[in-house]
Parts: sequence; structure tokens; C-alpha cells
Amino acid sequence: MNENPNTANATGEKAPLVSVVMPVYNGETYLAEAIESILTQTHSDLELIVIDDCSADGTAAIIRDYLNRDERVRLVRNDRNQGMPSARNSGIAVSRGEFIATMDCDDVSLPQRLEKQVAFLQANPDIGVVGLCLQNTAADLSERQFYSVPQQHVFMVLYWILGGTTLYGGVIMARRTPFLAVGGYNESCKLAEDTELLSRLCIETRVANLPEAPYLYRHHGQQVSASAERRERRRQENDTVRLRWLKRVSGESSAATLERFDRFYWSHRFGWREWWLLRRDIRRLIKGMGRAGVLDGRDLEIAAAEIRQRLEKAKPRRWQIFIHWRRHRLGF
Repeated sequence: MNENPNTANATGEKAPLVSVVMPVYNGETYLAEAIESILTQTHSDLELIVIDDCSADGTAAIIRDYLNRDERVRLVRNDRNQGMPSARNSGIAVSRGEFIATMDCDDVSLPQRLEKQVAFLQANPDIGVVGLCLQNTAADLSERQFYSVPQQHVFMVLYWILGGTTLYGGVIMARRTPFLAVGGYNESCKLAEDTELLSRLCIETRVANLPEAPYLYRHHGQQVSASAERRERRRQENDTVRLRWLKRVSGESSAATLERFDRFYWSHRFGWREWWLLRRDIRRLIKGMGRAGVLDGRDLEIAAAEIRQRLEKAKPRRWQIFIHWRRHRLGF
């Protein structure tokens, strides 16, 4: 890894409030648009660290152009392709901001993205990481579709371990201290690095998402996630992370438990035997999150109420029919 000496700021210069870390590998098609979206943010006290992960296309020329145009742009050039987690860590290692923000090289941050995240972290000192909802878009940024994620810490952690996506790695802003305390990204986790990072951050600090979606997540054929084979490998890697986290928090984990959690998250009904096993697993999980400090007292109350409601809906279909009949005929 070599940092371009021409992009380093002079010794003693005031550090920016926000460091935006943007890895890129052969990303010439959308890179300029992604860079522009950061440099035109309403919050301008930033540095943009672009990590060229040994690209072989026109990426380097695009970055050089921005280095000459805006002193806030810095370059880290990897001598060999290291992958997304390592590239992000390379950028974080030379960052100077109090807040570290992530950005993907093929997406677009709308002008107020950083301003909103900075304001939230400054107003909520107990929160260490804040993400966003997304607008999913086509390659030409048309056909935008809002995609919501949970905003509260308790639901972000709970729904994640049950099988949902609750924090997008390309849109987070984190305080430097907790981010570095967990060691940054796990470089051995190549495809589910965002999930793996969340699994450690939610133990170290509280997390949140903003309800707004000032971020355009572009879908196109060149994405790593576009391959069906890679999507399956990502799912397997994600399950490995969840199993390891379950073992750490609740003391036990199994593929069967994870499979029940997945079905529960997607509102499937269970037979009685499986339902009792699910309830046991869920109770063990919530108690473990309390012991590990992932959830505080208020969180535990909210989680318990949510789980009770969802468990009732997961009971066998015949039970649901009986309950409906009883309410209709007997009034209770």
C-alpha cells in the first residue's frame, strides 16, 4: 500500500471533521459521479480518501484529475488487488476525521447525506454508528424505489440476527473511537464484511439508521453482487458470521436455529414442536444479548414485546383459525 505523497496535507493542518473512504477497483464507469456527489455535499469539512485497489482501467486517470482539482481528495494506491475490506482499512488507516464515512464508487450520495449524519451523531452522543435508508435505482439512476431499514438499535440488532438486512455498509458514518476499537473490517471476510462489522460494532456501541434516504444505490451488471454464485457465497458467509455471533452471545448455535430464525423473520408459521424450539431459541437469544450488553433494560422490554407478538403469529395455522373463531363467536 502506497499513499500518494502529493495528496498528503501539510503537518499541523486542522483535520477535517469527516473522512469519507471510497474503495474502487476498475470503476471508471461511475467513479466520477460518485466523487462529485461527495465533493458537492452541503457539509464541506471533509476529506475524500479514494483507494485505488490496483485498477487496470481508466480509474487512475479519473482520480488524478480530481487530485489536481480539489485538495480535499487524497489517494491510496494498492500495489495489488486486496478486496473491499482491506481497501477500506487502507483508507481508514490514513484518515484524520472525527467521523469516518463509507461510500461506494458506483453510487451517489445526495447533497445533504453527510450533513444529516453529522448532525445526528452530534445530537446523540450515545450512538456510535449511523446508517441510512436507501433509494434503489437502475444504472441510469431512474426508477428510484425507497428501501427502508429499522432505525432503533434494538430492532437493527434483533432483525439482523433473525435474518434481515438492517445496516448497509456503503452508507455508514461512525465515530472514530468505536470503529477503531473493533479493529475496522475483518479482511478475511470478503463478501459479508458489512454484516461481520455490524456483529462487532453492536457490542461495542449503539447503532442507528436515519429514516431518510439521501443515497442512491445503483444496480448494474458490473457489481460484485450481480453474480448468482457470489450471492450464494455471500449468504453462506453471512450465515457463518451469524452462527459465530450467536455462539458468542447466547452460548449455543446451530444451523437448525438459524433456519428457524430465517423462517420466523419472514413470518412463516410453524408446527407445534418447531414453534416450541423457536421460542426456546429466541428466549435464549434475548437473554444473551442482555448479558452481553448488546441490549439495555429498555431494549429488552421492547424486544420481548415484539417477539411475543411475532411468536403468536407464528403458531400453527389451525391454532390461528381457532383463535379467530373464538374471537368471532365468543368475543375474546
